[in-house]
Amino acid sequence: MNRRLRIAAAAMLAIAPTGGCMATEPSCFTNRANVILPDRNRVLANVSNGASGRAIAEALLDGRVEDAQAMLARDPRLIDTVVTHDPRMPEPPTGQYGDLLTLAVSRCDHDAIAMLLAAGMPADGVRPGSALSLAILADSPELAERLLQAGASPDPQAGKGGEDPMRAAISFSHIGGVMTLLRHGADPRWADPFGIDRVRLALDAEQADIAELLVEKGGTLWSVAEDGSMAAHELLAEPVIFTSAEMKAARTRMLELARRSPIGWPPPDRSTIKQMVVSGAWPTAAMARAGMNVAPATLERMRQTRTH
Repeated sequence: MNRRLRIAAAAMLAIAPTGGCMATEPSCFTNRANVILPDRNRVLANVSNGASGRAIAEALLDGRVEDAQAMLARDPRLIDTVVTHDPRMPEPPTGQYGDLLTLAVSRCDHDAIAMLLAAGMPADGVRPGSALSLAILADSPELAERLLQAGASPDPQAGKGGEDPMRAAISFSHIGGVMTLLRHGADPRWADPFGIDRVRLALDAEQADIAELLVEKGGTLWSVAEDGSMAAHELLAEPVIFTSAEMKAARTRMLELARRSPIGWPPPDRSTIKQMVVSGAWPTAAMARAGMNVAPATLERMRQTRTH
């Protein structure tokens, strides 16, 4: 072998994944360049279940589904393998996340997903919502539909403290993903512990078309957050980034809807709303019928912050 061939061979060995064939690039995450897939090196350096966990994670990243299946047959406990991170860090490094189902989704590997589900993997994954939050960002709805049809919750964050796939879809301006989740029963009015609901989240991101869709499906412009703010307040400011004709038209329609509301336009300032809610004066029955609501957890936080 001449010197040039030896150098080429050495280079190929240096970049080849250990323990299996060369992993191909995922083929279904091409439309959204900013989607962060699990990073192979960070995943394999931080999986649970020791060497066995690393081996099965590596097999899935390599597309060696039969090898992963054999490992699970020998030790079913490996189904719980997850990517860990130092709990002293506020969040894991970029790309260091997921469970085995998330890794299969990241490779667009339908055979691996089917194998894991057949082996007992919950459709929500071991890390609830991780796989679906990634699948919802794929080029087509096929991956997300597969998980949802297998029983994955469209709102894993609501009861299981998992990741919110709706937040992922909104963050990436992916109205198709929002439609998929709504079709499978996602709650358009769900709010986090601070009272930030999904219409508010969409308007914060200047996604007027998504906000309008959420309102059409039962969302509201009048859900009160912990600081007294509502999605309706976001309509008082002009958009800065997303100023297409389509976005402006959607925003105009919502503004007209807000102006016709019996709650009144423009909305009071945040401090006034918070004071009225904490005192029990708002929402009145008429306001509640018009869409004003305060999540119980949010109301409790508002009361606590008022007394401190």
